[in-house]
Parts: sequence; C-alpha cells; structure tokens
Amino acid sequence: MPLTLPEPKAVLDLMEMFIGDRPPLAPNMGPDLARSSYGTYVCWLKGRDGSVQGAFLVDLAASLYIGGGLIMMPEPALMDMFKTGEASEIVLDGLSEIFNNIRGQLNRIDLNPHVSPTDAAPYQPPAEGSDEAWVFTPNKRVDLCGMTAFGPGTLTLLSR
Repeated sequence: MPLTLPEPKAVLDLMEMFIGDRPPLAPNMGPDLARSSYGTYVCWLKGRDGSVQGAFLVDLAASLYIGGGLIMMPEPALMDMFKTGEASEIVLDGLSEIFNNIRGQLNRIDLNPHVSPTDAAPYQPPAEGSDEAWVFTPNKRVDLCGMTAFGPGTLTLLSR
C-alpha cells in the first residue's frame, strides 16, 4: 500500500512552527525529477524492512530557506551558499530535522507503513530501470513551490 501523503497545509503549518515564518510555498507543479538540478537534495523514506516507500526532494533555494531558517543562520551567509550552489552540512542537518518531523506526520496517518528518513543528500536522477526510477512516476506527489529570498524554491513529497 502506498504512503498517504500529508496535506500541504499540515506540512506548511509544521514548518512554520519550526522556522518561525510561514514558508512562501503553495501547491503547484514541481520540477521534472528526471533532470538533474545542482543543489537538489533528497531524503529517502524507508520502511522497517529497509525498502524505500517514499522521498522528499528539495531544491537549493528551499533547502536554504527551510534548513537555514531552522538553525537561524543569517541570510547573508545563506546567500553565500546559494552563490556557491550548495548548502553546508549544518544547513542540511537542519533540513534533515524538518524532514524527520514531516515523516512523523506520515507515521500518524492511519494505515501508513512506519517509515524512517535518511539524511538529506545530493540528488542524482536515477537511471531508467533502476530501483529508484519510480520517482519519475510516483504513486502520489505533492509539490510546494514559491519564491524565497534565494529565488524560486520547491519541496516535493513522493509516495512510491
């Protein structure tokens, strides 16, 4: 049974609680996951048996906004990371903490399998036919998109 994804409002409410501001994200059409976008990060959601049940993907702008917001990093430092094209480990740690809490929402939905998140890591589009190629045609998908201080940002939630 595929994961039931949380409602976008629940995800945004959770992020607002942690970063202090309502993220400027709303449901919209997200990126083509078959194309590599430097600075995109993925968190795989694994079941008790280690199988991948879902994923969270986030581009650099949203990573800096969400992860940097959690750790209250000054915007100029985050802008420097945006210019270099990658988030620091501490920002990724903050992002992973947010992902862990979104995962908690998944685990509270009736009939969802219990999942655990991996740490946020750079995303590389999987090869066609690989075990991860399901991300191109997920069972369910929620894209939250909007303009951040670092440009357009997107957070994508996927269910296998």
